[in-house]
Amino acid sequence: MNGILGTIGKVLIELQNEGSAVIEKTEELYVDEIQFYVEETLKGVKAEYKIEVLQPDVLIKLTLQ
Repeated sequence: MNGILGTIGKVLIELQNEGSAVIEKTEELYVDEIQFYVEETLKGVKAEYKIEVLQPDVLIKLTLQ
């Protein structure tokens, strides 16, 4: 699965399995686009999480609380 859905799915699966996930800018998608949809999903299921900016506009780490 490619594109935004595939990327969001991979991040959510990594969060579920590992408890944290790194969101990285791709050729097609900006970090803030991916972060927005992942955060909306987490808010929808009332999951607590924290965001750590590793490199502005390039890498963000989400960790479930």
